[in-house]
Order: sequence, then C-alpha cells, then structure tokens
Amino acid sequence: MDLTKNNGLNLKSEASEFFLFECEKDLHKILEHSEAIEKKIQVIGSGTNTIFPRHFSNIVIKSTNNNFKFSEEGDIAKLEVGAAVIWDDLIDFCCSKNLHGLENLAGIPGTVGAAPIQNIGAYGVEISDLIDYVECFDTKLKITRKIRNENCDFAYRKSLFQVETDLIVTAIGLKLQKEFNPVLNHESIQGKTYRKALDMVDGIRAIRNAKIPNPLDFPNLGSFFKNPIMAKVESNNNHKLKDLKHYEMPNGMIKFSAGEMLDRLSLKGMKIRNVGLSTKHALVLTSTGIAAAKDIKHVEDILRNMVLEHYGVELEREPIYL
Repeated sequence: MDLTKNNGLNLKSEASEFFLFECEKDLHKILEHSEAIEKKIQVIGSGTNTIFPRHFSNIVIKSTNNNFKFSEEGDIAKLEVGAAVIWDDLIDFCCSKNLHGLENLAGIPGTVGAAPIQNIGAYGVEISDLIDYVECFDTKLKITRKIRNENCDFAYRKSLFQVETDLIVTAIGLKLQKEFNPVLNHESIQGKTYRKALDMVDGIRAIRNAKIPNPLDFPNLGSFFKNPIMAKVESNNNHKLKDLKHYEMPNGMIKFSAGEMLDRLSLKGMKIRNVGLSTKHALVLTSTGIAAAKDIKHVEDILRNMVLEHYGVELEREPIYL
C-alpha cells in the first residue's frame, strides 16, 4: 500500500499490510491477525502530525469511523465524534448546529482521532479544555474503554495516549456550549469582535493561512517545534532570552516562541536536502521535493543544535516519527 499521499510531508512511504477499521469487531480481527503473524499495529490518521518511514514494518491501520452522537444536559451539548472525521469538518458541523467552544481551533489539519493524542491547541484554547472523555480500544485488555478527561494526563501538546501505545483512539466525547462566548485572550485576536461563531472561524482560518503555506504547494506539518516553556527562575537566569517575547502562563511558567528564535537566527527560508523552513513562518518545516524521514531528522538536528548553542534552549519536536 502506497502511503506517500497519506502524510503531510509527502514522504515516500509504503506498508506491506494495511487495513481500515470502523468498529470494535474490526479491531478484534486485526488484532488476531497481528498476533498470528507476530507483528505490531501502527495506527495512522491523515499524517499531518507524523513523520512516515520509507517502509512500515508493522501492520498499518486507519479508522473510518465518521459517526456523530449528540445529547444534551441543560446548557451543555455533548457530542461524540468518530476518529476518522476531518477536524475542520467538525468545526463546520459545530457552526451549522450552533455548538460552541471549538472556534479557536479552526483550520488545524488532521483528524479527530489525533486531536487528544497531541492535545492540539491554538489561539488560547486546547482541545483538553473541551474533552469529556476519549474512547479507546485497549489492545491489551481487548475491550473498548472511555477514559475521562482527568485521567488523560493532558499537558501542553502531551497526553496519556503518547505513552500508552496500547490504546487506539476510536472517538472523542466533547462538552460544548449552546451559546457563543468567544475566547479572545490570545494576542492575535485580542480586541477583535466576532458577532457570530462563523465570523470567528473565518477569521481564525485567515490568520492561519497567512502564516502557514498551502500544503498542496509546500507539504508541511504545521508547527514543527513546541514553544519552550520554563520556570521563571530559569528564564531570568538565561540572559540570552532577555530580548525575546515571552508569555506568562497561569501556572507561573514562562512560554517563549520557538518561531521567533529560529527567525532571529535568519533561518526562515533555509533549505537542506529538499527540506527547509517556510518563508512565511520559521516554525513551519516543509518538504520541497523527494525527501525521506532521515532528511527531516537531519534538518531537525541542525535547527535544534543552532537554537541550543545560541539561546541555551533545547527545542522539542511536535510531530512524531513512526
């Protein structure tokens, strides 16, 4: 199975065994097959936050669960969404049904199933703010489980599902609002007025599109590095950071912009081995031709070493190598 067009960087990739699944019954069959041939299972989504190998040695599977389930509890709207639903399609669905809370996350590429794994976030909101539970198939226990928000170990671009690889995300449960109350704390949207949710969604998408190149023209995974977060004491002791913009977080930590660090090192637009940084945004790594995972890693190491040498900060990658 050729997976070259199934990943955001368009890396040449293939799997000898590839299966689609929709329900628990399908997963039981796939698991039985994997145990019989002694191969592990690798789940993929749309490949917008993962780096594919040239050849997958494991069995590759992908969800086709596009189901929606809706219920109400007073002012709260509860929505269960299948893992295969395209994230931005969910945004449009919620706008059309007057279900609110996800507006800040408009324009993020990928599928619903990937959202809790990375705890996606943008413009002052993280998906963990809205998740009620994550439905998973546990390949060890061979049962479907619903893991409550408080047990998901959510943190900045982190979750339980990055560690517990025996859990396959099959759906998420969201707690949404029936009234539009926009979150406008982020500097990019402070002072803006949105009359309705669709106006905000269009505005957020416009901001993203101005910063991130069209993946059809320049294959990319969006932000490649996480923004560094450190204790205030550590920040104050590092004189190399004094001229950089920073943001004080509610927990007393300080967040810096990885994009600004790369930009100040004049790395925007650089290219090595058909891999480089976008001319639009220094945090977006693009593939501009024939490239492999090893080429991505080569450029990643160069960028991390330059930032470490100049700022004394070790950048952490956001996408995952499979």
